[in-house]
Amino acid sequence: MKISQVKVIYLDGSTGVVSNDALDVLIATGKIKSFKRTEGWVNIVRDCAKLRDYRNAKDYPGPDRRAP
Repeated sequence: MKISQVKVIYLDGSTGVVSNDALDVLIATGKIKSFKRTEGWVNIVRDCAKLRDYRNAKDYPGPDRRAP
C-alpha cells in the first residue's frame, strides 16, 4: 500500500513532504503555513483550520466504495 505524501511549507519557510496523518497533526499544532493539493497551494488560516476527523461521523452521504 502506498502512503500519500503531501508537500508542506513550515512557518520558517522551509519545505518538506509528510503523510496525510502527519499533515493533520501539523495543521492542528500550527506548525505549517501551507500545503499543496492537486489544484495548488492551500494557505492555512489559523481560525478555520480543522482536522479531518471522520471517526465520529454518523452518516456518510456519498456512495459506498468499499469492496463487498
